[in-house]
Amino acid sequence: MSRYTYISTDLISGDALADTLPLNVNSFSMQLNGSGSLTGQLNLDQLPRNNKPFLDALTCRRCVLWVLQDGYPVWAGVVWDWPDQSRAQGTLPIQAQTLDSLWGKRLITDTLSYSQVDLFQVFTDLVTYGVSKQSNYIMQGVSPAATRTAAYLAMVAKSGKVSRLHLPTGAAATCGVNWTSSYTYSDLTQITSAWSDMCSSGQLEWVFQPGLDAVGDLGVFVKLAYLKMGRPVAQSGYALSYPGNVLDYGYQLTGSQGANMIWATAPPNGAQLQWQSVYPHGADLNDLNAGFPLLESTVSWQGSWVTSQAQINSFADGEVRIYTQGMAMPIINVGGSARPRLRDIILGDSTTFTATSAIHPPNDDGSPGLQTEVRVVGWTCYPPGPQQSEYIQLQTSGVVTG
Repeated sequence: MSRYTYISTDLISGDALADTLPLNVNSFSMQLNGSGSLTGQLNLDQLPRNNKPFLDALTCRRCVLWVLQDGYPVWAGVVWDWPDQSRAQGTLPIQAQTLDSLWGKRLITDTLSYSQVDLFQVFTDLVTYGVSKQSNYIMQGVSPAATRTAAYLAMVAKSGKVSRLHLPTGAAATCGVNWTSSYTYSDLTQITSAWSDMCSSGQLEWVFQPGLDAVGDLGVFVKLAYLKMGRPVAQSGYALSYPGNVLDYGYQLTGSQGANMIWATAPPNGAQLQWQSVYPHGADLNDLNAGFPLLESTVSWQGSWVTSQAQINSFADGEVRIYTQGMAMPIINVGGSARPRLRDIILGDSTTFTATSAIHPPNDDGSPGLQTEVRVVGWTCYPPGPQQSEYIQLQTSGVVTG
């Protein structure tokens, strides 16, 4: 069984607020391209003065809560809410979200224009802009002057700061794929919404990953990938099997959400008609030829400009693979004392999953009835508690190939 400890730091200064917190945590989670969450309860002492240091260390909107598994940081997020409704239980409920949630509360208040800028550099520029309101891509003379006053920028410098955040450097800071987009000040676009456009149309993947920096201090590292985060099967270093290190699994098939014919569209960008993919692009011909019925859907290119038919055709091909190969989504529960531990997992990892059960009976030769590759796209940890055994629930999808 792992040992979990909880500490907190100040969001702006990075100063330690509490090196141990008496928390009972129900669960905490992370996922690709989006916020994870944590729910728990602070145990309150009968003497009110003994509670004050812990209450101060969990001030909403101000502190970062860290989860350490066996001394290594595996989760970090902002405490947003105390959904308290009663004093009878002797606890205070706590809700937090991973650090990226802060950029959902930061808006683009200038007009930013990115023309053929590296995809990773656009993402990191938006991270920086959300913190400082400074960017090399602000269109001067377009935004209202009031938003750029010295008093405003001084306020941002004081209140927008985020400590212990590390952006990609060196080779990891670029991907070699250019991105074109613009955001107008009057739209007041959430930065996380701009990121979502980059994921859906630019095939970007990202995660804010907690860890230790070069000198052993806590840090949150922005990890970026073009096309696919994580390691292939041969490099992930772990496998999943039921029975074995997997306690239980559910084999979800989401045919109702699937499609085998995707029509991709994009804004016209000066042309009279909008861009649209052309058959056979966007068609899963293997699925259709295997006898499955035609299931059509549409996807829209967001956030940047399409300049060629090949570009929108390629987008359709990529999206249909996600729709058809992603319909199988096993939910896999790993025991707390088994591998992989949280620190062993990189979101996006591909690994093998084998299972023998009532819906996957053994083959004639005795081998597992289910033998497949899955991709870990999210996880939820349930740490040990008074009425809870430790386990990790992995959210997976089919491995998208081709």
